[in-house]
Amino acid sequence: MNVTTQVLLTANRERRTMPQWAIDLWNWAKAHDLPNWVVVAFTAVVWPLALLAWNRRKVNNVANLEVRVFAGGIKIGANPHDAVAFDFINHTGSVVYVAGGRIKKCTDRFSIPVDASRDIAEGSYHLSFMDADGGFVHRELTLQTNQSRHTVIAVNTPMPQEFYTYRPPWYRRLFRAPKYFILEYTAVVGTTRYSVATVY
Repeated sequence: MNVTTQVLLTANRERRTMPQWAIDLWNWAKAHDLPNWVVVAFTAVVWPLALLAWNRRKVNNVANLEVRVFAGGIKIGANPHDAVAFDFINHTGSVVYVAGGRIKKCTDRFSIPVDASRDIAEGSYHLSFMDADGGFVHRELTLQTNQSRHTVIAVNTPMPQEFYTYRPPWYRRLFRAPKYFILEYTAVVGTTRYSVATVY
């Protein structure tokens, strides 16, 4: 008995052992051209939704758009506060537009005072960038190549030195589980738009 004959006999045996309802279902699907409709539905619905989700995904950072963190200070009204400062530095080689900066999902290790500007809908703290007069008023900014801009967030107590040297492990980035907070913003580099959620 050659190999081809053996394969055909095995297939016939398996066909005979298939339940009749499965055979009837397959014949009904073929008669109504269901396999082709599944392909059409995938092409028309599932694939575009997958592309939309991919384009709206959040990334941890933008290549060559540096965000540096260091100790700072800020006055809210008449009250001085310790603060954590962020510098956004453009080394991308393109013009960068940054908007919607905010701190979200603060843990107990990162306590923000009650007089900081808080969005109750999202439980987030919006960041404003410093202008030439030293005021934090700009919610959006444009960074030319090698240009940097500065923003801060007030904290209740000064952060320890290990905060400024902390590097989140991969599992925290994977599960979006911050040790301190998540820094979110939108960055447009050239013509490419990124939704950034940096887990820290």
